Amino acid sequence: MNLENLTSSIGKKIKQLRIEKRMTQNELCEDICSQAEISKIENGLNSPTVELLQKIASRLNSPIALLFEDPQANEEIEFFDKFVSDQLREENFDQIIQFISNYDYNENMNLIILSTYFQIIVDLKQDQYDFRTATSLLSNLIREYDVWNESISLFVRIKTAIANLYAEHELYHLTTSAYLDIEASLEKIGSSLYVTSLIKIYFNHAQILLYQDMFEEANVFIQKGINLCLDSQQTFLLGHFYFQLGNYQESVNNGLFQKTYTLAYTLLHAFEFQTTKQ
Repeated sequence: MNLENLTSSIGKKIKQLRIEKRMTQNELCEDICSQAEISKIENGLNSPTVELLQKIASRLNSPIALLFEDPQANEEIEFFDKFVSDQLREENFDQIIQFISNYDYNENMNLIILSTYFQIIVDLKQDQYDFRTATSLLSNLIREYDVWNESISLFVRIKTAIANLYAEHELYHLTTSAYLDIEASLEKIGSSLYVTSLIKIYFNHAQILLYQDMFEEANVFIQKGINLCLDSQQTFLLGHFYFQLGNYQESVNNGLFQKTYTLAYTLLHAFEFQTTKQ
């Protein structure tokens, strides 16, 4: 991405985040810079300094990395991710290790973080260490590379992997703690760019709580998920949430559970989730 395109991209993201947080330009620029400067930045006419961007990001409760996201770089990450993930499913560990070792990262920090994450997962699957060591290494990866400020998507990815490892070993209180960390971080930035990620975390969190018969606690995240799906018009998990709601209602002897299951079935049918519907 050239400088002109980067300046335009940063400006658009600042404007989007500001509008999502219902802030005026004057509110955003207070004690930071002039309203005219913010206007020029949002319209791609001025390239802000790193110091100014840090102040703007802080005012928006957003990591500065969110302002620098490069669609072209994301395409390379998606290619890298898909290739290694496909090989991981086939348990082609040697091929993954060779690919990671020979890849030209060109100082792309996101790719370096992603490759380190995959290396930890491969080592775990090859029994080079136990899951506790793996969760510790993944947590260290987040801290060492300050992943939240490098890539929100990778932060969510790694934290979710930690939550899944804890769940697989029935350490549900640690699973819940990991989900709460992700939720608090995504709720804080309040960006539509990560609505899908937040919806998935709410669903997984509710599912873990239902599995433990923690019905009232689960209902908190079921309701959050349903509300966020409706508010953002993201319907891909709406039927799943209503199925969870029916599960909750049936477990606490709420007579509405049959109607809720019917609604869940209708939504799953409408959005062609055949396996879940069955």
